[in-house]
Amino acid sequence: MKSIEKIATPEKKTIADLVDHLHIPAQRTAKAVFLMAEIEGTWQLVLALLRGDLELNETKLSHIIHANQLRPALEDEIKLSGAVPGYASPIGLKNILIVVDDEIPNLHNLAAGANEEGYHLLNVNYGRDFKADIVADIACADQGLACPECGKPLSSQRGIEVGNIFKLGTFYSERMGCHFLDEDGTSKPIVMGSYGIGLGRLMSCIAEEHHDEKGLAWPTHLAPYAAYLIHIEDKTGETRKIAESLYQQLEKAGLQTLYDDRNASPGVKFNDADLLGIPLRLTVSSRSLSNGGIEIKSRTSENSQIIGLEQTVDYVVNTQIKA
Repeated sequence: MKSIEKIATPEKKTIADLVDHLHIPAQRTAKAVFLMAEIEGTWQLVLALLRGDLELNETKLSHIIHANQLRPALEDEIKLSGAVPGYASPIGLKNILIVVDDEIPNLHNLAAGANEEGYHLLNVNYGRDFKADIVADIACADQGLACPECGKPLSSQRGIEVGNIFKLGTFYSERMGCHFLDEDGTSKPIVMGSYGIGLGRLMSCIAEEHHDEKGLAWPTHLAPYAAYLIHIEDKTGETRKIAESLYQQLEKAGLQTLYDDRNASPGVKFNDADLLGIPLRLTVSSRSLSNGGIEIKSRTSENSQIIGLEQTVDYVVNTQIKA
């Protein structure tokens, strides 16, 4: 360990400023984060100290110190401990709970605040220059950091939350008087948990992964409907009768079908079919009938085909099975 050294750092109040001024990596600095924590009904000033390139995970900190709530500390509150905002470190502070990230004790000769306006300290070391009330993992996980289980570098991947778990503990059961008798006949509050999967979140995931410039493109095995049925109105009303009959056949076969029987133009119906993204679009029109049956188009294909009216239900069933 090198001897501690005080240097002038005027107007260098952030880690970025300090790094530029000293020409050192952020990993060689100590970041001080001040918060007020409500612990057992009393507000307590807390200093969380981390490596300069890391961010504080307030959830971790809250659990470690058993805080009911956290908020950023005000400058006047920080100064009561002897710290100087922008130039703070744990050295020489009083009336404060000091929580140090578990990376800090393994690092040597860090740059940290001097608790004096316009000054920082070089070669600050845990154990020699300051100690903590608690040493624990309080940093946000980040790409490249060591995995706490295997030690290998963590990687960052894009993801979407589709479910959640809330560890409720005995908070609600104690207030509601919800107890059980253990094997010794002692009454104890039930430990509670909440587990959920959000349908809205699941739909967001599907929409993000399965879409194009026209709208959704539901995977067949997840789609709310097997087919989107359209009829193009003709003068005789034949296309409507055939479409309504086909709709009944599809439903009878267990194929949920969205039947668009609106008196709207073909373009409007086709655009809405693409927007909703049902896997198959079935179109009954004078043109399709004269060509031999029903026009069927997959949502993910630019081409359509004509399937005989008698084979249409079987075709949709087989599409579902193959999916």
